[in-house]
Amino acid sequence: MQWLAVLGALASAASVLAEQHAFQLDEAPPTTLTRPDQTLTGRFLHITDMHIDMHYKEDSAVVSQCHHNKPYSKHGGKWRAGYWGSSVSDCDAPHRLPNATMQWIAEQWAPASDPTEASSTRRNPFDFILWTGDSARHDQDPEIERTSEEIQQLNRDAVAMFAYHFPGVPLVPNFGNNDIVAHNTMMAGPSKEIEEFARIWEDHIPKDQRPTFLRGGFYAKDLIPNKLGVISLNTLYFYDSNKAVDGCPRRRRKDEDADVDIGTLELEWLTDRLIEFRRRNMQVHIIGHVPPTAGNYYKRCFDVYTELVLRFQDTILAQHFGHMNLDAFFVQESSIVNDRASKGKKGQILYKMIEQDLRYDYESLPGNARTDMDYYSVFYEAPSMVPTYLPSFRVWTYNISMEHSNRPFVVMSDDDASLLREYVSYDLCDDDDLSEECVWEGDDDFAILKKDRRHRRPKRKHRRRHAKLPRYASPSAPSRTNTHLSLLGYSQWVMDLDRANAQYENTLRKYGKEAAANLTIEFDLEYATYEAHVLWHPFLDELEQKNPDLTPPVHHHSPEEHHIPVPKHLLSHVLDTVQLDSPFQCNKQACKFAKPLKAFSNYALEDMTLRSVMDLARRLVLEPKLWKSYVHRLYCNSLKN
Repeated sequence: MQWLAVLGALASAASVLAEQHAFQLDEAPPTTLTRPDQTLTGRFLHITDMHIDMHYKEDSAVVSQCHHNKPYSKHGGKWRAGYWGSSVSDCDAPHRLPNATMQWIAEQWAPASDPTEASSTRRNPFDFILWTGDSARHDQDPEIERTSEEIQQLNRDAVAMFAYHFPGVPLVPNFGNNDIVAHNTMMAGPSKEIEEFARIWEDHIPKDQRPTFLRGGFYAKDLIPNKLGVISLNTLYFYDSNKAVDGCPRRRRKDEDADVDIGTLELEWLTDRLIEFRRRNMQVHIIGHVPPTAGNYYKRCFDVYTELVLRFQDTILAQHFGHMNLDAFFVQESSIVNDRASKGKKGQILYKMIEQDLRYDYESLPGNARTDMDYYSVFYEAPSMVPTYLPSFRVWTYNISMEHSNRPFVVMSDDDASLLREYVSYDLCDDDDLSEECVWEGDDDFAILKKDRRHRRPKRKHRRRHAKLPRYASPSAPSRTNTHLSLLGYSQWVMDLDRANAQYENTLRKYGKEAAANLTIEFDLEYATYEAHVLWHPFLDELEQKNPDLTPPVHHHSPEEHHIPVPKHLLSHVLDTVQLDSPFQCNKQACKFAKPLKAFSNYALEDMTLRSVMDLARRLVLEPKLWKSYVHRLYCNSLKN
């Protein structure tokens, strides 16, 4: 394949300077790796948890992690590994799966050519790609040692795939807990491991961010110059399974940077980056691998991170994570409002703990009229490409139809910025303050083990000192009101692995190995968050032309309001799947959307602003059928039976 040539080029690419760099929080504003003149599509791609396995062996025993022929019949040996992967299993992904996936995405989402554009102008399918880590296989086969060289090569392979299939599209890479040789365990840099990733991701990390990256594996950059930025966190320093860190304890004022936990340093750096982006009148996406739940993060890492993102609500557009292989969204709530929130009704106790936690969170939300939106946010957990359930990816759309005018509702003073830094570093405490709020937790005071991993919002103790902190929230911010850069929605795509493997086996049996090897894969639309008239808009004008006297379903008429979240040919494939010629069912007077299509847009959100998503959370626990659909989607609809 041609992309293999790219692998060789990347493997021999010049390395970054390996010299030691001082870690400085007052670095220059992040630069951009995006062309200023790039034509925006209003779409971006999120891919996570590829878990590429170069040892994956077709027709091996699934119970051997798809590595070995034995066992054959006993002890589960009858279940054999498929050509494209093995769904709902502990096996990782064969090398061919992510490559074929990216090929399908690039071909299916390629924008139509514009005859007025120069032939040398290439239009990209996406404005940027979020890649939230875990590209290497799990370390679960005692017979095949997982080495740092293998892990790094798999990340080089992934970079080469992105470069080949999406040339020129800005890529935002991120560390996963399986991208390091000591599973879950990562110490602060500089280290040979981080330095090697600086080489692997060299084209995607701005040069002015290299010192920070070499220190901790996190960085920030512009995606749309002076409009939209991204912060790529190293969430392993917050993750409570990483025993090489101390859990973000606050500094003592006598401490030098070298004596401070790397998680605390990263939170300080995050604060400065949010301040910087806000002062530049920009919006920002935050990405990471391990999502910020109480069950995943050390307590102070969780508390400070959550409080920070809530207090920069007018600057943060969205937060995107992977790791859990699930499709879900989580509500974040300020500690100030937590104590006065309603306890919620007793809900159905579900077998899966994550379902129970999500339902508890959604039920405990106050009613719409009683909700102070300044104290809430959400983050998104995306399902994985590795077939823990089914291979999946997500395509987001966002508003590019309005002029950039995201000026802060409240101007940040230097005193306010200093107060936020004081909170993150010191909890607003002096070293000799022995009050309950200022008890210092050192290394020996942290509980190393948790009894369980509950991901529901904890009842955090209200701290009076937090009331001093500035809060930057505005109803007119893009996270709260549909305006320039606001998220409009996403479409979720899944691959039917069993069908693809069966097609391969059938072709192999009838036509031989060469014909089978030339097969391509396809993904199906699992669902979309949009309203039906938005999702199926490409067919509405066609309906009006054929039936001018009929009343079509309600939709926008002005061309500038036409939002096409999914290309028409992919929607036509959906119609073929449900055996329909048209998305509409018409009588003599009017048309309505066909009933078999309702499940594809049953969330029916106008946009992905905060109130819309919180309203969806309330609907989920009030409508049993919708909740059932949501639970199935948690696992990519792989566990329906």
